[in-house]
Amino acid sequence: MDGSNGPLTSTRLKLAKKHGVYLERAAPSALSGHVECLWSHEMPDGPAARMAVVPDGCVDILWSDYGLVVVGPDRTAAFPVIAPGATVVGLRFRPGVAASFLRTSLFEITGNLVPLDAFWGRHAAELDARLHEARGTTQRGEILAEAVLQRLAAVNPPPSDIAACLTHLERHRQSEDNPIRSLAASTGTSERTLRRRCHEHFGYGAKTLDRILRLQRFLDTCRSEPSINLGALALDAGYADQAHLTREARALTSLSPAEIRSQLNPHRQAA
Repeated sequence: MDGSNGPLTSTRLKLAKKHGVYLERAAPSALSGHVECLWSHEMPDGPAARMAVVPDGCVDILWSDYGLVVVGPDRTAAFPVIAPGATVVGLRFRPGVAASFLRTSLFEITGNLVPLDAFWGRHAAELDARLHEARGTTQRGEILAEAVLQRLAAVNPPPSDIAACLTHLERHRQSEDNPIRSLAASTGTSERTLRRRCHEHFGYGAKTLDRILRLQRFLDTCRSEPSINLGALALDAGYADQAHLTREARALTSLSPAEIRSQLNPHRQAA
């Protein structure tokens, strides 16, 4: 698997979740507050394709024939090349959670793939062996979830202002020049402390997280409301206008909003 992050021309790119067979399922209820989902991705046969993995504010543990790695949070899309016919199984932490399970600042791994044994030592090798022996993606996902669940009791939860930061950014949809200032005022934390905690638990500052969450809202609305025009989609997601959406989509994914919507809704009639 090639983890290249270099931007590519959009005509060569496919959204990762629309290439091959990508499936998500819920994590066990005991992990629901920590894990967004378990997932599997089966690549089709044929020539390898360059895919755009869109930033989502999350950190994943993923397993393939190449072993176990942690995928740090991305500021912009990653463009991995995965071998035809390969299968990848993953566990996706919710934003702000992974640093507690990995016991490291996410700022240190932003934009990087790091072997899991760098965080979990010999336990990662034992987990890798179990995953190699398992049959099928469902069983492998269960094994990953079990490994994370076993660590839950020893995990210190993120500071309360990290959860408050997420809630603030999700509720205040319009872009802010300095979200840290208003966040600090609402949480009672100094701007310096909150900025440091954001880098530790998200991998980057609140402004970057704000941009990523807004992009994810656009993707969600594209899926749920495919007939709405791009101008309305932009406003619904919290962009100032369609031009703002276009600039941000290209900067974060290398794809235009129209290209994204077309891939998410391939049977939609052009407007």
